[in-house]
Amino acid sequence: MTKSTISLRGVAVNNLQKIDLDLPHRKLIAFCGVSGSGKTSLALDTLYAEGQRRYIESFSTYTRQFLEQLDKPTAESIEGIPPSIAVTRKNVGRSSRATVGRATQINEHLQLLLARIGEVVCHGCGQKVSQDSAESAAERLGQLPDGTRLMIGFTSQRGGDRPVEVWIADLIALGYRRVIVGDRFAELSPTVVDELVGQDEVAVVLDRVVSNNEATTRLRDSLEAAQEAGCGSSLVWIDPKGIGTQSQLKGDQVEIDGQSWFRCRFSQFFRCEACHVDYPALEPQLLNYNNPLGACPACEGFGNVIGIDMDRVVPDNGKSLREGAIAPWNTPAYEHELQELLALAKQYDLPVDVPFKELTPEHLTIIHNGVPECKFGGLTGFFNWLERRKYKMHLRVYLSRWRSYYPCKACGGARLNPSALAVRIGGKNVAEIYHMKIRDALTWLAALELSNWQQQVGRLLLEQVINRLKYLDRVGVGHLSLERALRTLSAGEAQRVSLTSALGSNLVGMLYVLDEPCIGLHPADVPQLVDAIEGLRDRGNTVAVIEHDASVLRGADHVVEMGPGAGEFGGQVVFQGTPAEMLECTDSRTGDWLSGRRTLGHRGAPRPTENGAIRLEGARGNNLQNLSVEFPLGVMCVVTGVSGSGKSTLVQQTLFPAVAQRLRMDVETPASFDEILGVHQIEDAVLIDQSPIGRTPRSNPITYIKAFDTIRALFADTTEAQAHGFKASHFSFNVDGGRCEACRGDGFLQIDMRLMADVYMKCPECQGRRFRNEVLDVKYRGLNIAEVLSLSVREAFAFFRGHRKILANMKCLMDVGLDYLRLGQPANTLSGGEAQRLKMASYMSAKRRGRTLFVLDEPTTGLHSSDVLQLLDCFDSLIDLGHSLVVVDHNLLIMQAADWIVDLGPGAADDGGRVVAVGTPDQISENPNSITGSFLAAQLAAEEVP
Repeated sequence: MTKSTISLRGVAVNNLQKIDLDLPHRKLIAFCGVSGSGKTSLALDTLYAEGQRRYIESFSTYTRQFLEQLDKPTAESIEGIPPSIAVTRKNVGRSSRATVGRATQINEHLQLLLARIGEVVCHGCGQKVSQDSAESAAERLGQLPDGTRLMIGFTSQRGGDRPVEVWIADLIALGYRRVIVGDRFAELSPTVVDELVGQDEVAVVLDRVVSNNEATTRLRDSLEAAQEAGCGSSLVWIDPKGIGTQSQLKGDQVEIDGQSWFRCRFSQFFRCEACHVDYPALEPQLLNYNNPLGACPACEGFGNVIGIDMDRVVPDNGKSLREGAIAPWNTPAYEHELQELLALAKQYDLPVDVPFKELTPEHLTIIHNGVPECKFGGLTGFFNWLERRKYKMHLRVYLSRWRSYYPCKACGGARLNPSALAVRIGGKNVAEIYHMKIRDALTWLAALELSNWQQQVGRLLLEQVINRLKYLDRVGVGHLSLERALRTLSAGEAQRVSLTSALGSNLVGMLYVLDEPCIGLHPADVPQLVDAIEGLRDRGNTVAVIEHDASVLRGADHVVEMGPGAGEFGGQVVFQGTPAEMLECTDSRTGDWLSGRRTLGHRGAPRPTENGAIRLEGARGNNLQNLSVEFPLGVMCVVTGVSGSGKSTLVQQTLFPAVAQRLRMDVETPASFDEILGVHQIEDAVLIDQSPIGRTPRSNPITYIKAFDTIRALFADTTEAQAHGFKASHFSFNVDGGRCEACRGDGFLQIDMRLMADVYMKCPECQGRRFRNEVLDVKYRGLNIAEVLSLSVREAFAFFRGHRKILANMKCLMDVGLDYLRLGQPANTLSGGEAQRLKMASYMSAKRRGRTLFVLDEPTTGLHSSDVLQLLDCFDSLIDLGHSLVVVDHNLLIMQAADWIVDLGPGAADDGGRVVAVGTPDQISENPNSITGSFLAAQLAAEEVP
């Protein structure tokens, strides 16, 4: 081992079985293997955790208390590891405030750029508003012709409580001798008091100057004194004879003692004299919608406000009032509101038996505003009543069912207040720059014309913004805008955005750990990302990638495959070496797939699409181009296309919410569409997306699939439990009674080490078993509850023989390939692939009577090709039961096994949003217009090679 390697010895993190490994520096290292084999434990929980821990330990103990510190990996020794940075899917924020610009730190750079070189343009008159120091004002006045007469002064404020006599006496005491009262000069003396009674300000003349080269210093000194006395603002009266027609000075004409003067004001602050509006000083926080200084006061920087959504209140406008068109008044608790309306209908000529959509505006006014004289408040009064009582949880939940978000009228969705929007560069404010597509913003910034001073001050900031925009455009997300919320992005788009800060940086000598960066990417998009990752390596960094994609594995310098199985059957190094060597290794399951030794095989002809279909017409959300698409039922329909082509918008934001609304499910309002037909052919709809299944150690597989209740009931029915008076709740570590009170059911104690990282130790009371000793004495078939939770799924399947309900749950976990999981394994320790399959098993274990539409968002996330085969078997079992699947995915094995494919594109954003091709995999592969078809054709051809 030399200094050019990272040396790992005896690593036993999670399921790793004391592995020894040497990894080269400044190379692209790919970790692969089946889901649950230990890739994440090795790359993230060992390499990244140790690299971060050692870097943080270089700081003082005081500084370390403010930094997140990961647990020290369990290992005999780790040497040669550099400081590390990790990019995972957990980095992607789900808040509406988390946008593309914020995730890439472009927003912060733009805010600083505009605060430094931006110009303030009055939102009232559209004129440029500037601030002047004494030096800049003297420089502008010094451009006047020699001999021009000037008077320099300031405005003195009396103050609300100060008598006029005291005010004038103070001015005299400060040495001032002349003021301007009305349209004449006056000497400062007690006699001028009577003329200033009732006034709060007066113009004081401080100095008289004649413009020439010798008076420059005196002019600057006088302006400085005037601004100091005038609280940052000075007045200058100029003889109009010295001002040419080309002068840039702004002001007004005044008459003083019968002589005309041109009066202008110079201020250290931003003030529009025409509109009498003051603007705050330029600073980055003024341009930040997450700061009260810059946020729109109406929407508090969210860009939208919540209000009653009539599409939710009246979900079916074909119904009449008597038939229950107004959904909130169909419940028994509020049915009296509808009865009051029906009782008043005849008196006010309100038709109650015609479709709601045919009611006139006069009729709708009665429904909305009610009839005050009859003490009927209508919908407005009803929702105001709920609003006043929303401190009650059930009313708050009920009110939320009828509300949606709308663009804020005060800021138009810009999120910022008028003062922030007044700051511009190149004619655009920061909100307009956020609204531009990344590729358009890049072109605009590259062509931006700046003054010499602006270029000198903003050059470095502008370069940072342009470099990050170039990277985003290079990896194929140039169609996004900086204001786009991260939660609205597809998985592929979000992954590439989250990589920007890391891959767009200029750091060298670092260890970058990337968690499946190709997730959500179409095969056509992968090469661009691979080039960016290789560029990171070429700058002198070590890059460790957890990945299953063949392009990344073939382009790696060093490959490490974990396995051979998952869970306790994995955690070993099956292979390490070059990609070429892996292709020759017969022990490598990944090598089998890459070399073609293992394929999907023959799955028979696609299922016929003759069992009905759901037809979505006129879909126009985001970039969809008024699409009309049919999704056949009783088959596996795969929706694919390049990243950004509109798949997520079509399926997750339009199809599923539209179907769910027709099935009377509580979902978000779907994106714009005209009509959806055929929903009556199904009875339920389920969305399986990328949301996490649990963030705490208290969540585990057996609780997630709702099998723990049955197991606890078995223990509670034992003679021993009944003798002690134990109920089912005593066998849960989440509630008082049966759990160990020393550790509150955690199994460990957290020791606060103040300025050092916290220490975790096994609970001395329960020895990590989480339950009281009395509860652990209760056994079922020879095992206590803690020992049952330590069983694997396959062991539990044999242990609970005869209990059909529990066996059915275990069978669902085994069907999706999770037979190796421990029943009590914390959910936050599961890999991405395991979490996805656990979610699938949960829906499979629930009893569903009738036809269900399953909508799946990239179910192959984190799965090895061997795992995909098990997933396809799971899909087949669902379809055999009469259910239907709509799957959004790019995996070629999934596409190859599909019964029907809908290919969107041909490009992203404005170039996408259209249906390129529909049909069976063979039909798509033969379509010359489909990018997907070209990759699918290569996949099918490889299957035919003997």
